Amino acid sequence: MKNKNLDEMIATAKNINLNLPVEVTCTKHLLSDGRYGYVFNHVELGQLGRLLFIPHSTGQTQLTSEVSGDPDDPMTQRRLKILEPITKDILNKMGIICGDGTGAVEPYVSPTDERVVECMVYPCEVCDKTVALLIFFFFFYTLGELEDYARIMHAKIKEHDVPTWIIGEESENIVNGEDLRQSLVLKVYPKRTPAKTMTPDDVMDKVDKLINKHCKA
Repeated sequence: MKNKNLDEMIATAKNINLNLPVEVTCTKHLLSDGRYGYVFNHVELGQLGRLLFIPHSTGQTQLTSEVSGDPDDPMTQRRLKILEPITKDILNKMGIICGDGTGAVEPYVSPTDERVVECMVYPCEVCDKTVALLIFFFFFYTLGELEDYARIMHAKIKEHDVPTWIIGEESENIVNGEDLRQSLVLKVYPKRTPAKTMTPDDVMDKVDKLINKHCKA
């Protein structure tokens, strides 16, 4: 963006509000390439996307908005529908504050975000084909956080092509030897169902039914 006088930019910024929907938060993150970006999260959909500040060959700064998720993931369009008006509004207001830039948009390498994810596949006891996939998300409890793992694991879920559940952190609750542990669980494949609280036995009952009926079907 073309530089304005600093005092002019400060005076302009004081008169502009960057309003986010109540269900959306924005935080500054250090990305894998050593640069900072602003990440937008939704209370139910998890990470919506991010706004990147990329050095331009002209000495200006190129602002780029990215939606989170694979293009073939239906949830990506839901995220984009919420993210796009937010980032457009911010970019428009940044133009007002800093002035319009010059030069063409330049290609860039998007910083990657790699995580280690614990999964468990369950095979049929007769033919050994995988019949269920459980993805464990330790230390997190909310629907938005489960959606983050569904997004990250989208390609792997499609590859396995079996019923899949995302399982959040278990509550530690064993009373008089009775297992009262519960987790927030989200079924994401092949058909999504609303997240609900389940015990380990509840989850394994569903897995056992898939195993038992696989070759019988």
